Amino acid sequence: MRVFRVAMLIGLTMVPVTGPAFAQMMPGFKLNEGKEYTEEEKARAKANEDAARAARSKIPDAKTSNDPWATVRTEPAAKSAKAKSNAK
Repeated sequence: MRVFRVAMLIGLTMVPVTGPAFAQMMPGFKLNEGKEYTEEEKARAKANEDAARAARSKIPDAKTSNDPWATVRTEPAAKSAKAKSNAK
């Protein structure tokens, strides 16, 4: 009877682990594989792509950094550990 309980406990702990693994191997689940598009759908998709490309071309280039302290700093902000140990 004890062996049966241990076997059931092992089996019940393995169910949550094997569930997601089984879900990844579901047969027959394919997203838009082999779908034929009509000429209207192809034209609509091309128009959407052209509109997106035109919208992306209107985005201005990134400006340089807006750092008000850039002209004040004369040396790098980070100091080496060796320089800190010599100060002690």
